Amino acid sequence: MPNQPEWNDLKFFLEVARAGKISLTGEKLGVEHSTVSRRIDRLEESLGSVLFDRRRSGYSLTDAGQALVPYAETMEKALLGAVEESMGRSGNVNGTVRVGTPEAFGINVLAPGLLSLSEQHPDLFIELMAQPQFPSLVTREVEILVTLEPPQNGRYTVARLAEVDYFLYGAPAYLSSRPEIRQLSDVAEHEFVDYVHDGSVSERYRILQELTPQPRRRFTSTSVLAQRSAAAAGMGLVLLTPYVAEQDNNLVNVFPTKPLITRKLWIAAPEDLFRIRRIRVVWDFIRASVERLPDKFRL
Repeated sequence: MPNQPEWNDLKFFLEVARAGKISLTGEKLGVEHSTVSRRIDRLEESLGSVLFDRRRSGYSLTDAGQALVPYAETMEKALLGAVEESMGRSGNVNGTVRVGTPEAFGINVLAPGLLSLSEQHPDLFIELMAQPQFPSLVTREVEILVTLEPPQNGRYTVARLAEVDYFLYGAPAYLSSRPEIRQLSDVAEHEFVDYVHDGSVSERYRILQELTPQPRRRFTSTSVLAQRSAAAAGMGLVLLTPYVAEQDNNLVNVFPTKPLITRKLWIAAPEDLFRIRRIRVVWDFIRASVERLPDKFRL
């Protein structure tokens, strides 16, 4: 007869199922990868089933592993709920919440308000991953994600956060030394600053081609802040959102009354985590941060 599995082993199982790699699971849980492997071996022995196909590329779930996931997640959810209820009785919000956002959104929109959030909840700690490639909710790299790409599959709480307009900007020195731009078609004769499109950033940032099919790129970067600096130095025209462009006084909006591209921003979190109070507090903080900037976002 199989032995009863231990919860800690099931916790390791869930993390490997989400990350797909022993090494990543070890990093997240703060243990050696050999410990993760040993835990998985012990769980498989106790259940009398092989839960993962072990390959050089990573660990993939077998049919038995797939069948176990919802039960392990139910146990995880129950434990989180019990901890949440216990903490809630004290009236405190504490713990760590890891948030993933687009680079400039995290830096220019969320970070300035973190002091206020910290003063309201001094035991709450935010880990902000503001980067051009969106981190994964599936592998629990983050617990809340602000994204241009809402998850299509899985059990997530997802809400529309806002719409973001992109305008065309250039430095005065650049604009004065190049052909005058009277209408949108004139931009085809100009040089551009843009994202690197080699898979290192989200495809949702492939916006310049929507403006002009064959842009002449003079500078590219995975960082929108580097793009802003390059455009301000006169490297070329750049598509930016107002909350990015207005951080630099040396950029001129070429078509100030005409947003050229619009994208939707979404906020998402795993359903099982959304019931946790600290997650909801940070979720509400993110929404409030956007609502305080009606001139930068369309709600």
